[in-house]
Amino acid sequence: MTLHAGETANIALAVSGASELFSIPLLLQYDPAVVQIEEVANGGFLSAGSQEIAIVQQVDREKGLAIISATRQPHTSGVNGNGTLLGIVLRGVAPGKSALKILQTKARDSQQKSIAMTAGEAFVQVN
Repeated sequence: MTLHAGETANIALAVSGASELFSIPLLLQYDPAVVQIEEVANGGFLSAGSQEIAIVQQVDREKGLAIISATRQPHTSGVNGNGTLLGIVLRGVAPGKSALKILQTKARDSQQKSIAMTAGEAFVQVN
């Protein structure tokens, strides 16, 4: 993705091949001198069946770390398949390149058992 300083854009955090995914807390790292996280929104995947989900976020703008958690309502099953978990609105701060890395994820199924996941990374160029 390429942005200009001051411009915002939405990046989708997607999942592929999920099985019984109920909640996904994660730790996201970025370069705060290049981009900032403005907003985190429901991407729709965990809302399968018109389910409301809880999104909790704590963004440390100085360190470039965001703790984000998305969880389905209690007493519901998890979701299978592929889709967009979260939409993250980024704002370009200054020229440069920033990686968006998921450093840690602790995905769980509806029985609170761990689900192994492999995380990727994306890059944002600010002109």
